[in-house]
Amino acid sequence: MTTLRPRPGFDPLRINWGAPDQTRTDRCSYCDVPFGAEDCPLMLWNNDGWCAEFCDACAGKIFGMDAP
Repeated sequence: MTTLRPRPGFDPLRINWGAPDQTRTDRCSYCDVPFGAEDCPLMLWNNDGWCAEFCDACAGKIFGMDAP
């Protein structure tokens, strides 16, 4: 298991969580930018099965991840 910690300034109230039985979103759960056809968003789930998907820019800004 990998643990990710957000950087200072992250606002968890901005996350638009998808319900456990909901279809995948086509937008970033944080900034609402549409995903491109070739994008591979960072997907995180909580213990109750809710999912959030982050675009490359938000994954970098929030969690310090570099896009390939």
